[in-house]
Amino acid sequence: MSAIILKFPPRGRFDLHVDVEREANDLGWFVLSPDHRFGWLHGDWDGAINDARKIARDYGVAVISSAGRYVP
Repeated sequence: MSAIILKFPPRGRFDLHVDVEREANDLGWFVLSPDHRFGWLHGDWDGAINDARKIARDYGVAVISSAGRYVP
């Protein structure tokens, strides 16, 4: 797995899911931790969703995406 780890500022609340979202310039996919303090940038959907599933399993939460793709 290759990814860039980005640290985000605390948002003051914790979301109970792992987000998979398209990067603004269509360069890849962000996987955001449930508290949105950390993010991982992936070059493709498959890498992002596999990473998101692993993170979600560790946190015991679901994976969601606004990308219109099915996330089991």
